[in-house]
Amino acid sequence: MDVVFYSHRNPYIILKNHLKDVAGRMVRYHRQKAELIKLPVDEEFLRIVGISHDFGKYTSYFQKYIRTGIGDPHKRHHHGFISALFGAWLCLEKGKDKDYLPLIAYLSIKHHHGDLRNLDDDLSRDKNIDNFNIVTGQVIDLQSKKEIISQELGIDISGFLISWEDIWEKLEDATFKLQEFETEENKLKTYFTLLYTYSLLIDSDKKAASRTEEIKRKNLPKDLIENFRRIKGWEHPQKEIDKLRNDIYNEVKEKVESLEQVPDISTITAPTGIGKTYINLDVALRYRNKLGGKPRIIYALPFISIIDQTYKIFDKILKETLRGEYLKNKSVYLIAHHHLSKTQYTRENEEKPVNEALLLIESWNSEIVVTTFVQLLHSVIAFKNSFLKKFHNIAGSVIILDEVQAINHEYWKVIGFMLEKLSQYLGCKIILSTATRPLIVENYTELVENQEKYFKSPLIKRTKIKPKLKEELTVEEFAERFVESLECGINSYLVVLNTIKSSIEFYKRIRKDLGGEFRIFYLSTNVIPLQREERINGIKKLLEKKEKVILVSTQVVEAGVDLDFDKAYRDIAPLDSLIQVAGRCNRNKRLKLGEEEVVLLKQKDRYLSVMIYGSTLIDITRELLDGEYEEDEYKELSERYFSKVKEYKSFAKSERVLKDILNLRFYAEDNSIASDFKLIEELPIYTDIFVEIDEKAKEVYENFEEKVLKEKDFIKRLENYHLLKADFNKYVISAPNEVLKNIHTEGIYPKIPLEVIDDYYDREGYGLKLEKAEETYMLF
Repeated sequence: MDVVFYSHRNPYIILKNHLKDVAGRMVRYHRQKAELIKLPVDEEFLRIVGISHDFGKYTSYFQKYIRTGIGDPHKRHHHGFISALFGAWLCLEKGKDKDYLPLIAYLSIKHHHGDLRNLDDDLSRDKNIDNFNIVTGQVIDLQSKKEIISQELGIDISGFLISWEDIWEKLEDATFKLQEFETEENKLKTYFTLLYTYSLLIDSDKKAASRTEEIKRKNLPKDLIENFRRIKGWEHPQKEIDKLRNDIYNEVKEKVESLEQVPDISTITAPTGIGKTYINLDVALRYRNKLGGKPRIIYALPFISIIDQTYKIFDKILKETLRGEYLKNKSVYLIAHHHLSKTQYTRENEEKPVNEALLLIESWNSEIVVTTFVQLLHSVIAFKNSFLKKFHNIAGSVIILDEVQAINHEYWKVIGFMLEKLSQYLGCKIILSTATRPLIVENYTELVENQEKYFKSPLIKRTKIKPKLKEELTVEEFAERFVESLECGINSYLVVLNTIKSSIEFYKRIRKDLGGEFRIFYLSTNVIPLQREERINGIKKLLEKKEKVILVSTQVVEAGVDLDFDKAYRDIAPLDSLIQVAGRCNRNKRLKLGEEEVVLLKQKDRYLSVMIYGSTLIDITRELLDGEYEEDEYKELSERYFSKVKEYKSFAKSERVLKDILNLRFYAEDNSIASDFKLIEELPIYTDIFVEIDEKAKEVYENFEEKVLKEKDFIKRLENYHLLKADFNKYVISAPNEVLKNIHTEGIYPKIPLEVIDDYYDREGYGLKLEKAEETYMLF
């Protein structure tokens, strides 16, 4: 009777088949973009990693464990460490001993069930008597079956069983050489090679184990946007502003078509409201066509609210141009990926099971991916398994970063550097799109050559920034002044404040004074996501009808939210934020000139703006706002601002992250990529809480509690979580722990029950009641 070795159970998978499946997937995924990859990997190396990654499962200890669930008391059923040693040995045997490939194989295999760790800790932690005893026992066990294993793998493993102890020393030598003597460029190449190899392995392994099918790529015509514009009749506009939008679209299209080569980094710098979303996608499609193959298009944005808005635009374009083919294979063409997105994947009119859908979405198996800066950049400056599954699919892609000015200034240097390296090593093409181009990169090709025409056009001269910074005001004083200064002929106002607490104080005051005259709305992360979305849609309809509306908000309204108010007020913030708020004012030029009034709010002895942004950015902005500026002056003003920021702002965080990258320091308590690179700062004093605002919310919670929180079976619990998380998270907000101490919560997952909702949550207004919160309570 033949001996059968298994790699997985439920269902059982034969080990040799799994190893060959993973190796084959790694090679096929790589082959799609091999010509673009400038890294020292080839198909033979990837086969080595794939065929080695579960080598340790051949031991009797693991085979007993997989059949019975009973592990070896001496941990000899563990397979990662011996598999990593085998992968490194096989690289050396096959002549893959240059460019640190044995070390990269070792690290990729060792951590393929977890996250990457620090290189300088890895080997020193591994080389101990416990691991020595474990591997010794495993090697003795494998000696008795080396012939059958060698036959299954097509590799004589005898040499490994004899010389495995020597591998440690060679890996230590490689680590020392890499850290102490290697050039920065070669260190970077090693970083990217490790991430690429690790990504191919973990994605292939998960898909092979779940038997997830490989998705066949789809074609996208380069003139998709042109066809859509023709269908909508946009080629022959009647309004002057639409003619200007036509001009910039055609100018950029002609510029792209004239390029002999696709630039590594392009910029599209154009005023707000001129149609950049359509232009961005059109450029990406034309680049994709010029590049011959099938680069994915990754469209990254700062906030979830504008991701959903952009997804709807792209969905409409694809529906009206590709029609039935798109509807049949929707997810193969387009997905939205962020932590609140639904786990649904449609191919050939079939919705994939949740576990397969999750793997396909998280690895970005789609032609167009709309996602967050966090998902993109934390997959490039990265260490986590969950983020790195998609890294190999970022390779060779066209990446659009829209509203790029929203990126934290402290990370400009490292992000700009890594974007350049993505292009150099992985063949990516980068497009930065903004109305206020920050100095993130130095070498780029601008696609809007005639910028004066658009920034100086009378049609674009829609707003002005009017600073009133000589007088410091409390929130109460500002509210009084606002109520007293309402103007005839102005129907709608946007007021943006820097902290949630100050915005609530302002909202409560004007609701009392103006509630009978205006429809007054509130928007911040103090309100559950479901209500935020409903309010944005409701406000938009009221504004279109020219109803009397006031919106009080925090920064959540700044970038990309398609609302159009007559006048705006803004507590002082960095200049790029002020310009973003101006972009929510008089967008469609209903007035001759919309106005954003900038005020200086103070609480006791502290400026609210400095509490949030620090003094440097605020001081630079105050220095530049020496008078009123109209929209045709914003571009020059922005250039002066970003130059000063680059001159004065500390880039210490960028320097630390770059140092961590060069040293392959992925994870540590105080010094690593994990601790230094956070696009969204973690808030340890906050807790997520579910808000039962109505009977529907109660049903959502009870369903989640039953199918996720109380489910005993881990696999079912995980599948149910991904099936239900999108609806569940619509009712979740993050709240300060000091506030939660005074709130009656219950349930396995903290919630404010419907029975006491009005005691703790203002359903029609400002959301969570924050009487105990600190002034700094503010979330984007």
